[in-house]
Amino acid sequence: MGKDVNREVEFAMNLFREYYRRSPPPAPADLREREFGFMFFDRDFVRRHTGFLEENDLRRFLLNHVPSHAYFSSALYERPSAPTMDLKGWKGADLIFDLDADHIRGAEGLSYEDMLVLVKKEAVSLVDRFIFGEFGFDERHVRISFSGGRGYHIHVSDPRLRRLGSHERGEIIDFVTGTDLDLESVFPSTASMRKDFKDKVKVERAYRVPGRDQGGWRRFGRQVLEKVARDVEAMSDQGLRERYPVLQKAKEATLADMRRALHGRRGESTGLELMLRDDSLEYFTSDRVKELFMQMVLQSLKERMAGQIDEPVTRDVKRLIRLPGSLHGKTGLKVVNMTRDGMDDFDPLRDAVPEVFPDTPVKVLLKDPLDIHVKDFRVRGEGAMEVPAYAALFLVLRRWACLA
Repeated sequence: MGKDVNREVEFAMNLFREYYRRSPPPAPADLREREFGFMFFDRDFVRRHTGFLEENDLRRFLLNHVPSHAYFSSALYERPSAPTMDLKGWKGADLIFDLDADHIRGAEGLSYEDMLVLVKKEAVSLVDRFIFGEFGFDERHVRISFSGGRGYHIHVSDPRLRRLGSHERGEIIDFVTGTDLDLESVFPSTASMRKDFKDKVKVERAYRVPGRDQGGWRRFGRQVLEKVARDVEAMSDQGLRERYPVLQKAKEATLADMRRALHGRRGESTGLELMLRDDSLEYFTSDRVKELFMQMVLQSLKERMAGQIDEPVTRDVKRLIRLPGSLHGKTGLKVVNMTRDGMDDFDPLRDAVPEVFPDTPVKVLLKDPLDIHVKDFRVRGEGAMEVPAYAALFLVLRRWACLA
């Protein structure tokens, strides 16, 4: 076993070394103020507190030491190579958002390829809705990176943000994830008084649907309301109860009333069309049905981004994050920078495979049946087979195969 592991480590290190010789990553901005950290194929420790004065110093280190993972700090320091954090002299930090498949709802159980599609979709949503949408950050200050593994990093280097502490960064992530979200903050309501049986007074709330021109979570609330209404129309009673726990005890008649209120016709329009036209939820004929529907909408809103982002990364003002242009030691894929437009057609298993990796045949032994495309090659089957070297590296580092 040890011999096999050593062969695979040697194979990986040779390809990584050739990559860093022929295609070294560029130095990050403010190189002299960044701390670097590294992990290695042949050593069981993390090397931190490393700094470089020149780009060539970084390139020599990568070529001579061949790290399996390379990181640089989101923070800027006066003395980045100081041996303790207290001695470094913190000057500020970029704002980082980290989306990884571990945090993406629905990613569990997906194939690697499908998981990459899903996590990119969530990254696009974050960038469009918040980074360029709600926050309006200038594209000059935003860098989007595929992590080389199973996610995306968004770096915001706007000078106005660099001195923010963990608490302020926490408020940003709370807004993005809707941590304190409630119905009133998304669907503003007015209270009305109504006398009921035997002069008992009941307070009712009249919810408003956010207009199309509203921003923030209100604009998204309108979109989610439409999606939940489509679920009510398309899903069975059992499916709705499984999807929305608030409906666990709802009777069939209640769900039928909800469908009629939303999708029954009132003249030429459905109830939902009238709600969206008039920005009003007062087309429900039952308060109970309206409240249940609004709880379904709130659940969907909170699910949308909550837990999708690795929140400690954003709050951390001294985080190490993957170095763009470096290689990921568990895939052999490159950490790729891209623009927002570049995200649309980006395919990690095609575009993050380094061009300098050879396509010479390598014999591998697949541990389980597999069907996946790596660059231009389809790996399909199990057991012994020949694959291009770039695919062999990916399979070996993913631990899906060993060298035959």
